[in-house]
Amino acid sequence: MPELSISALRVVRAVAAHGSLSGAARALGYSQPAISRQVSAAEKAAGQPLFIRGSRGVRTTRAGELVARFATETLTSLDRLDERLDELAHGPEVRVRVGAFPAANAALLPFALARALKQQPRMTFALTEASSPQLVHQVISKRLDVAVVASGPGLPQPAMEGLRTAPLPGGELMVGVPRGHPLAAMEGACPVRELARAPWIVGKGSRDEPQFGAWPTLTDPLIAFRTRAWHSRFGLVAAGLGICVIPGILAPVVPQNIALLRVDDPNWRGRDILAVTRNEGLETHEIIVRALQEPFEDQRGN
Repeated sequence: MPELSISALRVVRAVAAHGSLSGAARALGYSQPAISRQVSAAEKAAGQPLFIRGSRGVRTTRAGELVARFATETLTSLDRLDERLDELAHGPEVRVRVGAFPAANAALLPFALARALKQQPRMTFALTEASSPQLVHQVISKRLDVAVVASGPGLPQPAMEGLRTAPLPGGELMVGVPRGHPLAAMEGACPVRELARAPWIVGKGSRDEPQFGAWPTLTDPLIAFRTRAWHSRFGLVAAGLGICVIPGILAPVVPQNIALLRVDDPNWRGRDILAVTRNEGLETHEIIVRALQEPFEDQRGN
């Protein structure tokens, strides 16, 4: 059947799968007349009808079922051939399992993976979001290759003996306030005493899951809202209903209508953000760690 083209096989498979010419046209991005022409060409090559037209679409004949099954097998084999040729030219794909705690997963990790792909386009990723102790455990048990974890005051300290760690940027804590808030116009860092009477929007999670609360050194802060998701916190701040602690790693994705303040607090040491890998890490893992270590820019004009 030399007249049966690859395009015709794709069309026959799509028409059989969708039960209509219009459905196949939408799936393949063709016009319906183009689908009709390909079906006619396939039927001419087969020497018999492949579909029975009806008012509610089409159904395959026995010959149509045979050709549709052949089309699926052939096109799958062609896709595999294309993948093999691509691997021969550019090398095999490398799948890397990466995890981060929620705030890092929202900004630091995505930007780093984008940078890593520029160096090694053959990487693909499986992403995990969990608490830092869980992430460290998954690296140890070889369920993750690279993890981004937080360490410091007020956080559970996972045991990382035998693992490789690398410091990452973004460990600074800042405070988000509405753009029109009096503190937003303050020059330089905000003295911590200016935050003492503010209403706070804080995180909400499971009992053993660390959350960003009010500023860490404040005593008896006023909690206005507790909410689980960052976008909810941002919405409440933007509406003027309170202020919230925002880790520096989130700066690139904080909405424009929220101003970020640095805080002058001599009693706060800060937290560390670390990339964690096993000692036998591959070159691709090192590419991701280096991409994580690159300084990120707050492009919001703050």
